[in-house]
Amino acid sequence: METFIQLDSSPVLLSLALTAILGIILALLCIRYKHRSLLKLPPGNLGFPLIGETIPFASQAPEKFFSEREKRFGPVFVTSLIGHPTVVLCGPSGNRFLLSNEDKLVQMSLPNSTMRLLGQDSLLGKRGNEHRIVRTALARCLGPQALQNYIPKMSSEIQNHINKKWKGKDEVKVLPLVRGLIFSIASTLFFDVNDGHQQKQLHHLLETILVGSLSVPLDFPGTRYRKGLQARLKLDEILSSLIKRRRSDLRSGIASDDQDLLSVLLTFRDEKGNSLTDQGILDNFSAMFHASYDTTVAPMALIFKLLYSNPEYHEKVFQEQLEIIGNKKEGEEISWKDLKSMKYTWQAVQETLRMFPAIFGSFREAINDIHYEGYVIPKGWRILWTSYSTNLKQEYFNEPEKFKPSRFEEEGRHVAPYTALPFGAGLRICPAWEFSKMEILLFIHHFVKTFKEYTIIDPNEKISGDPFPPLPSRGCLIKLLPRA
Repeated sequence: METFIQLDSSPVLLSLALTAILGIILALLCIRYKHRSLLKLPPGNLGFPLIGETIPFASQAPEKFFSEREKRFGPVFVTSLIGHPTVVLCGPSGNRFLLSNEDKLVQMSLPNSTMRLLGQDSLLGKRGNEHRIVRTALARCLGPQALQNYIPKMSSEIQNHINKKWKGKDEVKVLPLVRGLIFSIASTLFFDVNDGHQQKQLHHLLETILVGSLSVPLDFPGTRYRKGLQARLKLDEILSSLIKRRRSDLRSGIASDDQDLLSVLLTFRDEKGNSLTDQGILDNFSAMFHASYDTTVAPMALIFKLLYSNPEYHEKVFQEQLEIIGNKKEGEEISWKDLKSMKYTWQAVQETLRMFPAIFGSFREAINDIHYEGYVIPKGWRILWTSYSTNLKQEYFNEPEKFKPSRFEEEGRHVAPYTALPFGAGLRICPAWEFSKMEILLFIHHFVKTFKEYTIIDPNEKISGDPFPPLPSRGCLIKLLPRA
């Protein structure tokens, strides 16, 4: 009888237990809802369930998306992007708040769908001490001394590219050539991949991943996101073979431990003697490909258009480069000191990045409830700063629609803090920004050295992104006049 009663009552007990658990869950949800309802959330629109406002964000010009909502709701507003409620902070005060409170009030938090493509174990996915360790590793191949060592090889790579792809041509399309050059430099200097066929294969995979990372994250056959995931798997397969080969070369002494990014990541040890995992190395490969590519292609393609449309500034850039060339002895190569002297050229690049930001901003996550400007940003919500809330605004830049490199005279001392942030700021500033700067300056130098003049075939060509970064919609076709 006792056994019978126990067997018979077990479903009842299970039912009671499930009911209790369900009750607890409902109670917690009610408490959470009540807590949220008591908070003064920023105004805004969360859009449709699940997808929020992701589609209009990805399908229209970013400056339009942000300016329309800022005008309607004010400098602090809420939206929903890629499945997450997101508070957008506008203006230099919002930029300063987010970028100066890393690991205090906020932490880096890209959408999970994006991290699947770029790499959770990369610098982008690390926080706190783990972020510091990976950044220390990358500094070995991106610090000032390493950059100086790169100059001869990078300069030679650029000059050879111009000789093969530009020189002797009556007309060229700038964008695809610049894309190929930037990727070739990264694959050569970071991974010692010099084979043209393999470079072309890796370049195609990178472009597919980039398109996927900026698309609506629908993991279905035929979507950009699915293609991006498949490309990332193939990229890892190729890079894994490079890792295996380099390990063998390091053991045999054929390769050195500081010759490029690959060797640096393979031989790096933190203060406790721990090395990076293979997945961490793969993810940082992917992240560095993106970091050295995105922020460089756009300004290199767009500065042609802006200089051509502004002859006065075009002449100043060319004269600065010709002066450096004129001071060189025959066969003498460009130096670190020469790069430092390209002050006006760099001002022109900075102004290009102000008018057409290569990044629209970046996401953070609230570590706890945050009180900001009279509103409460709930713990776990995403927060976004965006360059489009400052770069093109009259209150921060006089005549913002005009190309004026002189804004950035005297190392940008006349530009208000946190208004022009082409590479971010604070603990999360792009680790490859000086590498990118060197590429752009060297390219402009060798272009001026090779060509006396150029003509843009369609000065009215539209600048647009798909959705980011902004690029010449038809590739920027130019006519070249070689230097005697």
